[in-house]
Amino acid sequence: MTTQNNPQKKKHWWNNLADIYRVTKRSYSWIGWALLAIIVSVPLIVLVICLISSLSVGRTIFYMVIALSLGMLLATTLLTRLANSAMYKQLEGVKGNVYAILRSIKRGWIVEEEPVAFNRKQDLVYRLVGRPGIVLISEGSSSRASELLNEQERKCHRVAPSVPIHKVQSGSGKNQVPLAKLLKTINRLKKEISKDEVPVVAQRLQSLQNKAYRLPGGVDPAKTKINRRMLRGK
Repeated sequence: MTTQNNPQKKKHWWNNLADIYRVTKRSYSWIGWALLAIIVSVPLIVLVICLISSLSVGRTIFYMVIALSLGMLLATTLLTRLANSAMYKQLEGVKGNVYAILRSIKRGWIVEEEPVAFNRKQDLVYRLVGRPGIVLISEGSSSRASELLNEQERKCHRVAPSVPIHKVQSGSGKNQVPLAKLLKTINRLKKEISKDEVPVVAQRLQSLQNKAYRLPGGVDPAKTKINRRMLRGK
């Protein structure tokens, strides 16, 4: 007897909206009341204006439909903006949060799935290669991460001496890039190598991994999975 695998149920737009709402509500418990207030208040304001202006019933209904649509649009915009903020807020302090952000990066980059360096304190360094060159991103204490970044910079320079190397410290400390600004910081880097050179450089860097790095205990990328569309603002 053979069993058939049930195909994954396709998500509709309202399912995605519900997911966004649940994520947002974890950080902003008042979001439900705020959305309701917007959706109700906008049509009510338009109705009052229509009554004061003594508009005909037909035109009043028309304006009410427009007002309801506007209310829904404003509510959705607010929800999307708060969802982005909520996700970053929930990722703060979670080990592996940098990789959760890097997984949502746009095409054109080759991102290492596991950290290329870490220490006993679980400070991590991730590496990616793109048109700007080699980008090393640390996660953890600024002083300890600096040592890891400098060490990786020297290693990268040995196998790719002519490729620009950028060091970025992610975190909330001094001279560190907040998690919410990490993608923007990466995307603002100046393009300095060609598309064809990107995979070549990435291949050279693989020679640095004499042994397979494994994520240290307490770092679980599965727990830091986030909605890529919301990160991109879509």
